[in-house]
Amino acid sequence: TMEPKGKAAQVLGDSQHHSQSQPAVKLFPPTKTDNIETASSLEQRRLERLCTDLLTRDEASPIELLRNFHQSYLVHGLTHLPGGYSSLDASRPWILFWILHSLELLGALDKLPSDEDARRVYAFLDRCQAPSGGFGGGPGQRAHLAPTYAAIMSLVILGSENGFKIVNRQKMYEFLMSVKVKSGILRGGFAVTVGGEVDTRGTYTSLAVASILNIITPELVDGVAEFVARNQTYEGGIGAEPGNEAHGGYAYCGLAALRIINRTDAIDLPALLRWATQRQMSLEGGFQGRTNKLVDSCYSWWVGGIFPLLTPILPQPNTDTNTTEATTATTAESRRQDELSSESKNAAEEKGDGKSKFGSLFHVEKLQEYILYCCQSQSGGLRDKPGKRPDYYHTCYSLSGLSMAQHEPDAEGKTVGNPKNLLRRTDATYNASPERLERAMGFFGKLPLPSSITSTPMSEEKQDPKTQ
Repeated sequence: TMEPKGKAAQVLGDSQHHSQSQPAVKLFPPTKTDNIETASSLEQRRLERLCTDLLTRDEASPIELLRNFHQSYLVHGLTHLPGGYSSLDASRPWILFWILHSLELLGALDKLPSDEDARRVYAFLDRCQAPSGGFGGGPGQRAHLAPTYAAIMSLVILGSENGFKIVNRQKMYEFLMSVKVKSGILRGGFAVTVGGEVDTRGTYTSLAVASILNIITPELVDGVAEFVARNQTYEGGIGAEPGNEAHGGYAYCGLAALRIINRTDAIDLPALLRWATQRQMSLEGGFQGRTNKLVDSCYSWWVGGIFPLLTPILPQPNTDTNTTEATTATTAESRRQDELSSESKNAAEEKGDGKSKFGSLFHVEKLQEYILYCCQSQSGGLRDKPGKRPDYYHTCYSLSGLSMAQHEPDAEGKTVGNPKNLLRRTDATYNASPERLERAMGFFGKLPLPSSITSTPMSEEKQDPKTQ
């Protein structure tokens, strides 16, 4: 087993090592155990030692986001991928999204990619579009909701009408309806592909795509809220399907899907908040995705992104409120907030300071410290945890979580390290620039409805959450 060294020995209590210097950051105690060693507890201890050495190293100047190195790493990936990425041949639109969104957060899309590279991207995604609607993981592959979401979000980020115009909205709607489950315990969910698994990912990706393209309808969302509610577990988090363990990625997808259709009243929000706050690791500062798992930088977004979605819909704290009244207040407040249009939400935020009634719902600085101190590769890119290699997936979601933490209203002035570490803002529901989302939704919102849509789009009608 790895022994603690330097300041790690001081913090973790190894009597053979002593150091008089102070840690670069404030450390909280390591994860408590029941003094029974298991493979999991030993791995947790080993990781805490690695993180402690990184978090307590002497810094001559404030910690910096290695912006230029990350940008070079990302730009290189647009044209040249390591051989190991051949295993992701069915996820090529995802690789594109991870790179483009990372560049967007770094503020590099003002000059990148070039017009020629953008045209190559549009042509590639057009080849990924299936004749039956939706996008596959590569040219000629069958349509799947995950790469469909990645393809649409890549087009949103590039922000050009030339890209928007490649999307066949009529075929897209037909594809979404073809994978919708209309009966059984999974009713209201979506199979990720025809004959594929039904889980909360499919729910989120289908609704995110439909809402951006302005093809979201009552028949498309029928039963969705009930499906997500059945996936909420006794812990408070949300799993992939009924009976599954709560998981950070599925919890985010479930809550974001409910936000899109204005139905966050369908789940127990205080229970979800309790579960999410328990995922932040004490010493490391990052988030784990499930109970008794190791920290992972991708959950900086998948779990961290839950908090900006919850903040505006939680009830006003009141110590005199009993459980029944609190639940009623939560439901009423979530419905009230859900019924606000995007325009009225933005107007309200402009008039007020946008701060939570509770203050920050998680430790904003500790999350930033984990990402900046423990997850940056000196050659560019970000990694899952110390000891791992960087990749585009973890680069994307580390930076997404870092942006979320930096722009958390109650964290104003709490950007960790160099002030130049500040990233561009990302939307909590879709994980893309608010300005680019507005541009895309404005474009698709003006288009005539596909002939296959017989019901009124939800964007044109007032919803009553009680009737959905």
